[in-house]
Order: sequence, then C-alpha cells, then structure tokens
Amino acid sequence: MYTGLIASRYASALAEFSAANGDEGRRLIGLYRRDRSLRDVLFSPVVGDEAKLEVLRGAFGRPMSASLEGFVWLVLRHRREHYLYFMFYSFTDLYRRRHNIREALLVTAAPVDDRFAGRVCRAAESRTHGEVRLAREVRPELIGGFVFRMDDVLIDASVAAQLKLLRRKLGCKPNRIV
Repeated sequence: MYTGLIASRYASALAEFSAANGDEGRRLIGLYRRDRSLRDVLFSPVVGDEAKLEVLRGAFGRPMSASLEGFVWLVLRHRREHYLYFMFYSFTDLYRRRHNIREALLVTAAPVDDRFAGRVCRAAESRTHGEVRLAREVRPELIGGFVFRMDDVLIDASVAAQLKLLRRKLGCKPNRIV
C-alpha cells in the first residue's frame, strides 16, 4: 500500500482525535521526535505490542486518554509503527492548515533585531490572516538585504541577487563595453 495514503489516513484520524481532546496528540508527536530510545523500542521486532504500549505509557508521563491509547494500539496491532514518522508529519501539516498556521523563513546577511523580525511577521500575518511562525537564518554571502520564504512565496531582496541580475543583464564577458 502507498506510504502517503497510509500516513494521511492515520494522520487525519489523529487530527480528529486531537481536535476533540486538546494537545494530547501534539504531545505524543513531541515525545516521539525527542526520544530516540522510544523509537528504537517501537521499531523493535522482538518487543511485543503490549510491551511497546507499556513503554509508551511510561514515557508519556501521565495517563493517556482512551482514544489516544486506542489510536496507538491500532497502529501497533496493524504493524504500522514504521509509518509513524510519516503519520506525524502529515498530522502536523493538517494541524497547521486547520489552525491557519504558516511557517516562514527570513534569511539576512547579518543578525536582525526582534523588532524588525516582528514587523516582517506582522506583515505576513496581515496577508495570510493567520499565525506566522518566523524562523531566522544568517547567511553573510547575501552581502545585504534579506530573503523571505513562506509557502510558495519567495521575496529575494538581497544585494547578492541584485548583483547576479546585473551581471546577467550586462552579459557574461567581463571586458564588454556597454
């Protein structure tokens, strides 16, 4: 069966559960991503399903709801634990779409202050009418300016891009007289 289809079906079930039960699904995802030993136990062919569920209960730290435990049991019973990464990735995408959360990247040549990043974030939020989570990155090779990327929108206002455009317009030959 197609991995994406399996992952999206389970992810939509987890998203429905999460919509009704708060952040328990997101907590499970965070636990799965952080704890390497938990993933090793879940992927082990030697460990039985009941033992895997017990380890997950212990790692969760508090009692899981019956619905979440049922979801985990369903995944284990059908031997789908190797698809958990894809399920959680699909779930995260569904969660962001439902709550209108966008991820954006701001790349600058030098570190920028929180005020500037906040202005960029607010401008993006006013366009999307949702929450924008802005990640920042510094790349000195941009020389100056910034590159902003969100979904399929790319704004390249860097000095390096402008120089590249100018070189292209002038031609490849450095000795050319204009």
